[in-house]
Amino acid sequence: GSRTYDFIWRIENGEFPTSQLLSDDDGGTAGGPGAGEEHAEEDTDQDDAGGDVKDSDPRPEKLERVYIVLMGTNNLGGGQLPGETIKGMDAAARSILGLHNEHRPGTPSALVFSSLLPRRDDFRARKMCPPRCKDPEGEVPYESFGPAIEKVNRALPGLLEKMREDFPGSRIVLLTGEEEGDGPEEGGHGGDTVRCGREMFAIESSDEFDAVMPDRLHPNSKGYDLWAGCIRRGIDRVMRR
Repeated sequence: GSRTYDFIWRIENGEFPTSQLLSDDDGGTAGGPGAGEEHAEEDTDQDDAGGDVKDSDPRPEKLERVYIVLMGTNNLGGGQLPGETIKGMDAAARSILGLHNEHRPGTPSALVFSSLLPRRDDFRARKMCPPRCKDPEGEVPYESFGPAIEKVNRALPGLLEKMREDFPGSRIVLLTGEEEGDGPEEGGHGGDTVRCGREMFAIESSDEFDAVMPDRLHPNSKGYDLWAGCIRRGIDRVMRR
């Protein structure tokens, strides 16, 4: 599967969407969709609390594109350690934001960044030893990808906070498998995290997990329907920041 460095090469060599979707005057559609993940939602007249949206609030139609990013698990599956995987995810997201600013200066970049989904294809983790072993000298394999995924996901809030500082015009939201109430409440950068729980496949039951991810790595149609609920919440959050 494609890894972060493959993705970076592709978007830097012609696959980054550059077509203009919105007109400069009223936010109407000006062209057809380009390549990559692009989403648009209709404007609303009320905020989450039911009140009128203030004129100073960012309007959804001002977003040229919302980039939805899920990557990194193939790095781990290809034998990369969590540290190198984190660097690759950071570089890929920064490439997206940098190319957006290059092609769409003056328009805010919007990134919905998904933490790594759980995977239970444990046999692949065991087969990677050697060389990637829990105990290289004794050639003791890792029993699962779980510890590596957890290490990557723990690093993402700090990684994205630094990214927001380096791209001050950006709107960046993190999707996680935490349950609501597991982290900071709305506001500050804590408010830039959408905790999706089950919608991010945080499912304890093996039978229920296999029903939405039958090969224990890729969601099926039911799994994508489940994950779509989390993505919708991320898009809604990024449009209202």
